[in-house]
Amino acid sequence: MKITDVKPYAVWVGHRNQMLVKVETDEGIYGWGESGFSGRELGVKGITEHYREWLIGRDPMRRGALWQEMYRSQYFEGGRTLTAAMSAIDIALHDIVGKKLGVPVYELLGGMHRNTIPVFATTAGPYGPAMIDQVQPAR
Repeated sequence: MKITDVKPYAVWVGHRNQMLVKVETDEGIYGWGESGFSGRELGVKGITEHYREWLIGRDPMRRGALWQEMYRSQYFEGGRTLTAAMSAIDIALHDIVGKKLGVPVYELLGGMHRNTIPVFATTAGPYGPAMIDQVQPAR
């Protein structure tokens, strides 16, 4: 299996952008990742496009080696924007590997650790009933 494309998407969500990355393969399997770095989406997009050029043709199953090469191939390592792009690509590669092996991504990361996940919601409404109304499912 080989990577055929890496596509960054800065998607407007309410009051900010979210940076999503889609990695595609020659087997038709694709993976999605998110950078999680709000406020510098266009920088993450540019770095993702830079990495795209040498990711094409590479084996997505070697995600650890690809991560090391992305991180260590720069003269100056690190930085939040750089690692946000790497993170989105890495998550997409894990998504591809999980699909290829027919297992959920958590199995690739050491197996299930708990039966429930605590969550919280952030809304534009003030604390109280207005906030609760905003997180209710559409009917």
